[in-house]
Amino acid sequence: MSKQDLKALSTNELKAALTALGEPTYRAEQIRQALYSQDVREIAQMTTLPKALREKLSEAFFISRLKPAQNFGSAEMENAQTIKLLYELSDGAQIETVLIPDLREGRKRMTVCVSSQVGCAMACKFCATGYMGFSRNLTIGEIIDQVWGAMEIAETYYAQRISNVVFMGMGEPMLNFERVIEAVEILSHDRYHFKIGERHITLSTVGIVPGIERLTESKAKCRLALSLHSAIEEKRRELMPIAQAHSLQELKAALQRYTTVKRKPVFLEYLLLSGINDGDEDAHALIKFARAFPSKINLIDYNPIANIDYERVTESKKEKFMRKLADANLTVTCRRSRGMDINAACGQLATQTLSAKKIRNTQPQSTRTLTPISISN
Repeated sequence: MSKQDLKALSTNELKAALTALGEPTYRAEQIRQALYSQDVREIAQMTTLPKALREKLSEAFFISRLKPAQNFGSAEMENAQTIKLLYELSDGAQIETVLIPDLREGRKRMTVCVSSQVGCAMACKFCATGYMGFSRNLTIGEIIDQVWGAMEIAETYYAQRISNVVFMGMGEPMLNFERVIEAVEILSHDRYHFKIGERHITLSTVGIVPGIERLTESKAKCRLALSLHSAIEEKRRELMPIAQAHSLQELKAALQRYTTVKRKPVFLEYLLLSGINDGDEDAHALIKFARAFPSKINLIDYNPIANIDYERVTESKKEKFMRKLADANLTVTCRRSRGMDINAACGQLATQTLSAKKIRNTQPQSTRTLTPISISN
């Protein structure tokens, strides 16, 4: 019988495994402490456990660790680099993670953008990850290990801890809900190494209504972001196939309930596409939708992807769009694109499995602008 990955087990699964071994379930927390506070790599290193239990565990389980592949830093910032980490999983699949430092005066922010799946089944027309298709969900350990790797770089290169985690990498978090929520609990709890407050953790969804409802009913206190991109039904369906399953009306009702129960706003992510969703009609529809519940709007510049026929809006058009929203007394910001020169910006994450489909990013990856980053295994 093949061994199981200890870090892939949820708390309940770990307790069940201990029961099957004839061990008390309170050992589950000791194992979690070893994995996520001490970062042990071998079961034999779990010295807080009795030797007999370690031997039992070693016969049935192993401890996985993401294998760092080639990683690059962006030269876009003088005082900080956006760093893209490519990880190889135990089955040979690959995922990407992005570390985004913001060390401008008055700020000390280190954000890591993590993936929740290998590829993505949502097939949004403007996103490179969607062209990969979906392979599988990530385990709890594979999600946590992305933060471990980013934390190591943040502490080594910048002497900073990770301050923010955003589930905006590869995949749809709501379709891996249980593992994502358990990862959030591990990342935020004081008893583990990370200690990242839940209000500094954001889950982004393309609009999976059942997932939003589950988040509303859960004890999780993380923030919610919705990839909206159009508040006009027909346009949203064209851009995002998921809109055919969950209408804007359904989304609005779910978000109204979320903001009522959680008492916090929703972040509306809006990717501006020239000539597609940047007109007066689009702005008015967005205003109407955003007014239905407490919200904050993040406008995002489009990051070009080869073979996908969209263009960035001009600065003047973007400013006009922003002004309409601001004049309607909505909170609106424009998120700066970071890491575009290393294909690490919003919508650009896609591993080499895409090469067979001939989908690639248009931004050149010149050796002048890429800095190799070495991290331990």
